[in-house]
Amino acid sequence: MALACGSEPADTSEGDVLSNLLAGTGGVAASELPYAPCAAENLVGRFVIELAADYTRVGGNVADGVLPTRVPIELARDGECRLVEVVPSTCTPACTPATEICDATLACVPLPEARDVGLVGVAGLAVPLTMRPNAVTHAYSNPGQPALPHPGFAPGADLRLATSGGDYAPFLLRGWGVSALSLGPGPIVVQAGEPVALAWAAPQLVGPARVHVALNVNHHGSSNAWIECDFPDTGSAQIPAGLIDALMAKGRSGFPTLTATRRSATSVGIEPGCAELLVLSEVTSSVEVDGIVSCNTSVACPLGQSCLPVERFCQ
Repeated sequence: MALACGSEPADTSEGDVLSNLLAGTGGVAASELPYAPCAAENLVGRFVIELAADYTRVGGNVADGVLPTRVPIELARDGECRLVEVVPSTCTPACTPATEICDATLACVPLPEARDVGLVGVAGLAVPLTMRPNAVTHAYSNPGQPALPHPGFAPGADLRLATSGGDYAPFLLRGWGVSALSLGPGPIVVQAGEPVALAWAAPQLVGPARVHVALNVNHHGSSNAWIECDFPDTGSAQIPAGLIDALMAKGRSGFPTLTATRRSATSVGIEPGCAELLVLSEVTSSVEVDGIVSCNTSVACPLGQSCLPVERFCQ
């Protein structure tokens, strides 16, 4: 945790947050930061510095509790990959709408609310940023002025995000500047009994980033299960065949996807749980699942088949 966070700002007044952040030199080099995202069961805050295709985005929020519907159950694990599922909970009597939510123990708990953590400063970008929370949602996003150029940071950049303190004590998170991720050409092919091979361009700079992969073949079905992996950023990896078979057994539907994210991840403990900083480049690939023809209308279906309106595949 200490490596992830570095040293806290010496002066936590709003006017000095950014200057203290820029002056910060404590802790390990950015290239030696740990890969330490928050565990889902403790995640209450997330800030993201995203290198997209056409823009660079900075934003995030901090809540006062963990949202139960974002905590999956692990069904199986193999190496860097695991099969997970979110199972909706239904409480009896029903929870109070808009203020409560049913958790995994079938108890009504307060619905987490976004909190104000004060002024947020970000250093290491092409231009330094300060952000204030939205007056209604308490979410943070990079302001329109000064405009953030694109790309907003260099590969290997030492990125630092600090809060001045508000509902919770000030905290500091560090990140490493990732390079843009590019997957190999063509759709990802998923077949029963076969591992799924993935390929991408390995980065020129080696750092603490990994490639996080999420494969979902049942977006429009009754099961909310997926495979997620955290692969070393070496340029190739495989999702094990056993997990593929287990995922397919949970159900399939139209328009499956695989999302790959090159990301650095650091975290810090705060009063209600864990807050993290992800510096990332994300791409989504179409997926071809054996035996599934995706459709929006029956026009896309083979002769004699029709498009199922909910599952969105031909039958």
